[in-house]
Amino acid sequence: MTSSEFASPGRRAAQSRRSRLAILPSPRHWILVPLVLGLAVLVLGFVAKAPAFTGAELTVVQSMSTGHVGWLGVLSLAVEQILGPKGAAVILVVLLGVLWFARRTPVDALAVVSTTGFGWVSSLVFKYSVDRPRPDPALLADPLSTAMDPNSFPSGHVCFAVSLTLALFFLFRHRRWGRWVLVAGMGFSVLVALSRLYLGVHYPTDVVAPFPASVAGVVLWCGLWNRFVAPVVLRLPFVARLESL
Repeated sequence: MTSSEFASPGRRAAQSRRSRLAILPSPRHWILVPLVLGLAVLVLGFVAKAPAFTGAELTVVQSMSTGHVGWLGVLSLAVEQILGPKGAAVILVVLLGVLWFARRTPVDALAVVSTTGFGWVSSLVFKYSVDRPRPDPALLADPLSTAMDPNSFPSGHVCFAVSLTLALFFLFRHRRWGRWVLVAGMGFSVLVALSRLYLGVHYPTDVVAPFPASVAGVVLWCGLWNRFVAPVVLRLPFVARLESL
């Protein structure tokens, strides 16, 4: 089935329902783009893992560790909990419930949650491929957090923030203020990245890599959704009934 063959019935389905994400934004080369981005992230990870590079980055983390302020530490630790695995799962469940039951748009619910989840979880491919240890807390002046996962590259917290931003932008992109969702979300993602450095649990490249890594995961999922997932979801009887209420 070609993309054009799917696009036509998909667009008709999207117009006949309240959901906006029966078709997700996707480039023509939806396999090549994430492949190139993914390879670039892997190269960055292996270069950053080199002792000389890690040593230079450690000085940045150590410098931040000497200037901690009480309220910034509390805020950074709160972000760590909210966007950690348990907090992120709660956020996805809440989004699913609001979009599915409150707005009665199950297609949007599945699209937003799956896009965010895929972009977030795909970071594990890079984490376990690069296998970069986190900064040693013993080398920091004031370590504020002891992370359980020993893999540092890339930051899962930042990956989740970026993936959620892209998913929400897709949902609201046709609104006049849709672009501000993207701007605000990316700004928030940068703040999350800085908070991870502030806590001393990541190196600078660990919090930069999630931006291309998450984009790679989201782009790949958009292509998979459009070609394989959406055609099945749109044919589910209970989805059609719920959106017609």
